[in-house]
Amino acid sequence: MASNSNASQTFTCALTGLTPLTDAVVTPSGYICSRKLLLTKLSENGGMDPFDTSRTLDESTLVDLTSSSAAAAAPPRPPTATSLPSLLTQISSEFDTVLLELYDTRKALEETRRELSSALYQNDAAVRVVARLVRERDEARAALEEFLAKGGPAVVTATTPPATNEEQDGTKRNEKRAASPVQVDATPSSKKPRSSNIDTATSENEEDLSKIPQETLNTMTSTWQILSSNRRTIAKKSKRSKEQIDHQNQVLEDKLSGEETKKVNLGKSTAKAGVLCVAKIGTSCHLNDSAAGGDDEYIVSGGHDKQAIVYNVTSGQIVATLSGAGGDVIAVSGMIVSDKVMLVGTGSADGVVRLYSVPIASGGDDEVQLLGSEQLGGGGGVVPVSVIVHFSSTAEGATIIAGGSDGSVNVFKSVESGLKLITYLKSVDGNEFTSGCIHPDGLIYAAGTTSGKLLIYDLKTQAVAGTLQGHDGNPINCISVSDNGYHVATSSSEDSPIHIWDLRKLKLSATITPPSDVGTVTSLAFDPMGLYLAYSGAEATKVCVVKDWDRVVSTLSKTKTGKKGKNALVAPTCGGVIWGGKGLGEDGDKVWIAAGCDGEKPIRFWGLN
Repeated sequence: MASNSNASQTFTCALTGLTPLTDAVVTPSGYICSRKLLLTKLSENGGMDPFDTSRTLDESTLVDLTSSSAAAAAPPRPPTATSLPSLLTQISSEFDTVLLELYDTRKALEETRRELSSALYQNDAAVRVVARLVRERDEARAALEEFLAKGGPAVVTATTPPATNEEQDGTKRNEKRAASPVQVDATPSSKKPRSSNIDTATSENEEDLSKIPQETLNTMTSTWQILSSNRRTIAKKSKRSKEQIDHQNQVLEDKLSGEETKKVNLGKSTAKAGVLCVAKIGTSCHLNDSAAGGDDEYIVSGGHDKQAIVYNVTSGQIVATLSGAGGDVIAVSGMIVSDKVMLVGTGSADGVVRLYSVPIASGGDDEVQLLGSEQLGGGGGVVPVSVIVHFSSTAEGATIIAGGSDGSVNVFKSVESGLKLITYLKSVDGNEFTSGCIHPDGLIYAAGTTSGKLLIYDLKTQAVAGTLQGHDGNPINCISVSDNGYHVATSSSEDSPIHIWDLRKLKLSATITPPSDVGTVTSLAFDPMGLYLAYSGAEATKVCVVKDWDRVVSTLSKTKTGKKGKNALVAPTCGGVIWGGKGLGEDGDKVWIAAGCDGEKPIRFWGLN
């Protein structure tokens, strides 16, 4: 480039950015350079124009440039090797070399940037193609499964499982209870499972048990929207300052530590001692507190006596005794669906799920009814690992989610004829379930397996959304999900550490090593605000702080077996631990814990006045 002045004209070398003193030339492509540097560059790159690599450049094509006012300077005399001019010449030559290398480096950098940009674009395109192929593969698999389910050449026999329907008398049971508690005989007329009474005229159009019916799914989804909003409210309330944490820890320690404040014997006095399962009866999200029986709280428990007991914790009264199971009652759940009625679901060792309608003490209906019973989809030998009355259940229609030991998720619907199996999802990897729990939103079911895997089912798509491997491959015996929906706690009877999973990231976030005075952990429960975790073992129950998992704020007294010597129960299995109240910071810090275990008749309470 040239810049004019009144006295002289100077040029800038395109290679070095400096002003050539006496040898400025211009290339055919219009660039000004030092002749010496340009010839050196041409000898290095084989005579190619450094500014336009598509053409060659010869010295004869260069045009000399001289300043109109500058006098030609005579060349200096050849310096000697040891003279100062010689050293200056060498330094100048090395400087020129550095400038040429710098130019090459800048040019190579620019070319590398272009290549990198092109490679990133190609990679992004490849990722999109792979994603499209994976989606098409999944759609093809789904279409194949639907084809097989509708009568393809390899129909899975599990889609038409045996089931048990309770025969109806043809007349309602109008006998009122002579005295509380009320007992209902729900013994099936035949112990052999019977097929569901689907009309033979519709046998050619059997329902697809691999999908949840759209009507039921719509109801569950609308309930999920309400529960999800409530869960976010709980998550906001769980944010605490350090002062609040310290205060609530102290309150919890004062209310729960030490001996139990109450214990209640439930079940038959002549039956084998043991509480195999216990659950707090929740309230439907479609009801407010006034419509759900006020401040009364209820629990339901099951044991070896083949019956479930509904107990009013507030009044201290047994509300109903639900008998008739064909084996030990090993799974229970309940939901208050109106101001007069609660629904209670039970699962027994004979593989049958039962649904009862139990009147609330203050209601007008005085009759306990067995709404229906049905065998798990896997048939004989399959036992329930969990039975959950779904949050979308109402007095007009109930939905039950039950996990089967054969690795299945069973969905039942109450109909006029009883309880009907509408969905049967079988694990494709041959996993056998040992425990199960539902997410507070109602559309995620977590199942523990014999191989230590935690399967996360998305009920909206009826597919496994994630698989988490833990406990060194040992069976998972208990699962609990926090009410804010963030954490899942699991325990194993063969592996002492408790695993805490982050559902948002689907990864293990922490482990808890229970103290030696707890024993084998067999039951877990988060408090209603998701701030604390209670874990029970054969010896004791402890409460730790969420996210500060090793900090134990309360120790519930050691369980006593009541037997000594040869008849002592070495390691009784905890039948369950549950929280009551609304949690710390709510309703005047009303909170309590109940726990029961196999080998003991009473359920023990801490924190009750």
